[in-house]
Amino acid sequence: MAVAVIADIISSRESASRDDVQRGVEQAAMEVDRTYPWALQKWYPTVGDEFQAAFRTVDDALLSTLYLQLALPDGVGCRFGIGLGGMVPVESRLGDRIQDGPGWWAARDAVDRAHELADTRLPSTRSWFLVDPDSSAHDRAIEGPVNAYLAARDHLIDDIAPRARRAVFLLWCGYPQKKIAEIERVSPSAVSQTLNKPSVLALRLGAETLEMGVRPRRVH
Repeated sequence: MAVAVIADIISSRESASRDDVQRGVEQAAMEVDRTYPWALQKWYPTVGDEFQAAFRTVDDALLSTLYLQLALPDGVGCRFGIGLGGMVPVESRLGDRIQDGPGWWAARDAVDRAHELADTRLPSTRSWFLVDPDSSAHDRAIEGPVNAYLAARDHLIDDIAPRARRAVFLLWCGYPQKKIAEIERVSPSAVSQTLNKPSVLALRLGAETLEMGVRPRRVH
């Protein structure tokens, strides 16, 4: 069993420069992979406006999708479908990068569900988690709690100004506030105010709780 993730760029067809959007997401994904290298399969672009990754655990997938949301450039968003289930490689000249199986099917259904919720009930929804129905009762039992976390997490991220999200990501990567202010071209006081928002503190608490089950693998 592994965890498959599909990231769908939101409203990519409406962007003024599709190339800029693609480069922005790819750069953010590279930063996440370099700083938090937990993936079985690192983030990589597929056809259209999608990216995919695979992880050993649900916690790893939750952390990576959180950091990617924060690392994205201003004006760019992604929708995430997270699926727990089996994966099988498909014979290809590209090696084991081509995969199929219940984990990917669950991730596809999950990203569709996130899209549906954002359009009909909760606009801040960016993520959803589904477990292959043939998985164990133990695995299926975590579906509800994980989605409760994701709903709250996405709402908290939505409360942070898009430009400020990268400041949060940089802080969690170990950058000092003065350096963050230089990178984002804002005042140090503006950075401090952002990083002390209740929504940011709540997100960090959630991330720290997830990281308790993850070996220290950060590369600063």
